[in-house]
Parts: sequence; C-alpha cells; structure tokens
Amino acid sequence: MSYMALYREWRPQKFSEIVGQEHVSRTLKNAVAANRIAHAYLFCGPRGTGKTTSAKVLAKTLNCQNSKEFEPCNQCENCRRVTEGTSMDVMEIDAASNRGIDEIRDLREKVKFAPSEGRYRIYIIDEVHMLTTEAFNALLKTLEEPPAHVIFVLATTEPHKIPMTVLSRCQRFDFRSIGIIDIIGRLRTVVNELKIDADEEALQLISRSAEGGMRDALSILDQCISFGGNSITTEDVNLVLGTVNSEFLFRITKSFINCDITEGLKLVDNLVREGKDVRQFTKDLTQHFRNLLLAEVCGQAEELIPVSVDLLTELRKMASGLGRNRIIALIELFTSAEREIKWASQPRLILELAMIKACEKVASANYDELEARIGRLENEFAKGSFVRSERTAPTIIDTPTSSGASKVSVSSVKKHAKQISSGGTSDVAAETANVDIENIKNCWQDILNRIKKVRMSAKAFLIEGRPVHINEGNLFLAFPPEYTFHKEKVEQPENKDAIEQVIKEVTGAGLKIKCKFENEISMPESDEPTKSRGLIDEAVRLFGEEVIEIND
Repeated sequence: MSYMALYREWRPQKFSEIVGQEHVSRTLKNAVAANRIAHAYLFCGPRGTGKTTSAKVLAKTLNCQNSKEFEPCNQCENCRRVTEGTSMDVMEIDAASNRGIDEIRDLREKVKFAPSEGRYRIYIIDEVHMLTTEAFNALLKTLEEPPAHVIFVLATTEPHKIPMTVLSRCQRFDFRSIGIIDIIGRLRTVVNELKIDADEEALQLISRSAEGGMRDALSILDQCISFGGNSITTEDVNLVLGTVNSEFLFRITKSFINCDITEGLKLVDNLVREGKDVRQFTKDLTQHFRNLLLAEVCGQAEELIPVSVDLLTELRKMASGLGRNRIIALIELFTSAEREIKWASQPRLILELAMIKACEKVASANYDELEARIGRLENEFAKGSFVRSERTAPTIIDTPTSSGASKVSVSSVKKHAKQISSGGTSDVAAETANVDIENIKNCWQDILNRIKKVRMSAKAFLIEGRPVHINEGNLFLAFPPEYTFHKEKVEQPENKDAIEQVIKEVTGAGLKIKCKFENEISMPESDEPTKSRGLIDEAVRLFGEEVIEIND
C-alpha cells in the first residue's frame, strides 16, 4: 500500500478521539442516544479543527450495524466503507467544485432514493459557502423538508457568507481552535506510537506554528519526520519551518535591554544570510514579546505559556529587564512592522528600522507618572492658561564676575527685557513671546505625530524639513535643495493651514510657516532679541519678579 499522510492516517474514527471539540461530540452523541437527529447540521470553524471528521463519524454512527455506546464500531461493512470513502449512502460533495445550480438540481433528484446499505443517506457538503446564490435558492426547500432518510451536514470556514435562509434551517455547531496543550498531547501520542524520539520543545514549536489546527500540526510533524528521521529536535523544526530558536530571540531581547543597535542589526543580518523569512521572524518575535508580557504581569504564567520551567525563568528575567510598558511598546512596534512587511518591496529594511527604534534608549522615569504629567499639560494647553507658582521669599540670581559673585535683581532683568522690545511690539510678537526656536525643536516630533492624525500626507512632506528660526511671528523651515517637491507640497494652502493649526495647538503660538531651501536660510539680526526675550521670560518664570536691592 502507498504511503498515507499522517493527518489521514491519524484521523479520528470515534467521537471520543476528536480533540478539542468536546462540546460538539457530546451534543451529537446525546442526540443519537435520544433519537433527536436533526435533518440538517452546519459545522463551522477554522481549518483543520475536525468539521469533516465529525461529519464522517456522525455518518458512521448513524449507519453502524454494531454501534456500542453510540460510537461507531469501525469493524462492520458500513463503517469500513465510510472510512474508505466508498459508501453509497454517504456522499461527500466539494462545494468549491460543484457550486452551480445544475449540481444542486441533480442532488435534489437523488435525495428521493432510499439508502441502499444503512438507515440514512448523509450528504456532507464541504466549503458550502462557495455555492452560488442560485444554488442556495435551489437547495432551500430540500434542506427544509428533506425525505425522512436524508441528513445534510454542511461544513464551512466562513459562515458569514451563508444566507440567513439557509442558516435558519440548520443546527449550528461552532468548532473552536484547538489549544496548544491539546495539540501537544495528540502529537505526543503519535510520536510514541511511531517510536520517534521528539523533544518537548520541538512539539511545542510545532503546536504554536499550527495556529489551532490539528491537521496543520500533523502535516508539520510529518515533514519533520521526513527531515530528522527517528529523532526530532527543536533545531530540526526551526530548519523546516524557517523559524528561529529561543536562544536567538533572547539575544535579540538582550540587545533591546542594552540599547545596542549594532548587535541588533548584526542579528538581523545573520537572519537574512541564513535564508530565514523576515515576516515569519517578526511574527515569532511578537509572540516572544507576548510571552514576556505574560511572564511579567501574571503570577501563574506557566498556565498560559506552554514552555519548560527553565525557559519560563529566563522569560521572567528578560521581562524584568525590559519592564511592562516597554514590552507593550515593542509589541505594538513589531505588530505594525509585520503588517508593513507583508506589502513591502524591501522587507529587510522595514525590520531594520523597527530594530533601530526598539534599541533606542528610553528614559528611566516612571511611565505612569509621565503620562499623568503629560495629561495635565495637555489640559492646560487646551485652557490656554498656565499657573505660575508663587514664591514668598525673594529670589536672587548669582552671576560670576571678575571680582567674585555679585547679586542681580530680577527686576533689572525685566527692565532689560522692556528695553529690548522698546522698538514696538506687534500683536503677533506678543503672542509668540514665550516661544523660541528651541521650544519648537523640542516639541517638533509631537507636532509631526499630531499632523499625521490630522493630515497624513502633510507629515510625509513636512518630515524632510527642519525648523531653523522664528522671526516676527514666522517659523522658518529649511529643506534640502533636492527636496523641491516636498517644499512645494508643504506650501500648498491645505497643507500649510493644517500644519499651522497643529503648531498652535501644541505651542499655543499662532506662527506662520515660511519654507526656504537650506542655502537660502540666513539668521536675521532680530532673532537674537527674540532669543533674549525667551531667556529673560524663562528666568522670570523660574525666580519670580520681586525687586531686590543690590549692595556692592
């Protein structure tokens, strides 16, 4: 006999052998026991979770000649024929290939005939959502009132595509994705029966890669057996699937903890040189960070992460080094990178950019406190007012001189400020008095992020410019000479207005933007007084305004 794939050889032949779908198996067995058999069933759920297998087991149970405890005996002639696919009373129809109205009309004519071997004629229609609208309409009456000896079992992975008129005529069973622990248990049974030595970590990796489908898990195991023979290691599975091992993921994590960009990029280079799939690696890395997050926040993480004790200990150590908030940020970063890689012409570049961002140094401040402070500042910006702290004691500024430290009153500083602005201050200058170019540069990234939400295209053009100075209420942006297109786009009224509005929301100043090329920019003389005013006002804010007498 020719070789049979593992997922076919190990297909469950009884309700008790179906893994992860106890709610379906129990309901069907009880229905057979109570003789409450529906005329139409709908089995829906992800691929490889046992829909067609359950339909065949139900068909065998209903036509079995020696059924025991409402399970098929798998020994009688009827059971064997259903298993081999040669039964005249159990018809399996692929709706993807027979989706037209002519095929359904032919089926309607055949259902009238009595079963030739068993008690029922069972029609299993796989991928039923592929039927055309006309075919569904032709099936409706037969599906609602079939002959007493006919049972329909419809199977689909996309129940939302089935008309409600069909759904309402069926008993619906939702098959769940099979849990990793259940898949590992089944794989362990298979390798023990085949006398194959397999690492526990290797079986865990296969189970995770199967994404809830038992058929996928058995197919991967079959491929690994062909590769490794009578012994399957974690490295074998990684080579077959194109994934990376835990050690590599921990090295990546360590580069993030140490903020070592060079090491991170070297690891990506090794990954590409070995021919690994970049998107698969990004997916594995996201799953790894999920495990780190659970290890950090859950006391009983071993119940949620199917890994060895040693590996769980290492996960907790790494998670402690990163911290909860940074792990969450990394998950968001690489989830976004995975989406971009799917459509990118240069997936390696997308991964390298994500690695650079992940390795960037972050402040060690308390994130919750920082978020609270940012929230308070945003509220103050929204109100348009700030509360200046009152000082009861006079404040003195010490400035070093050639004769030692002398004391200067803040009132003299204010007087100097008035002298600087004596040339006449316009309304625009008054509005922007507390904003200098350093303020703009410090919050430039925040401005870009907000523009992205308001007008994404404007950010794409603005990102090539940089703020250089402020003069008479105008914010000058410098663009490299080769970015003429970007400069012109920023100057368009719709983009310019959106950018100015965002700048006002962030800084509180109604600045007008002026775009220049870098070789056209020259710092005006009036820029120095602007800087001076900003420094003086900052000094007043910090030290108060009370007049201090100076005694030499």
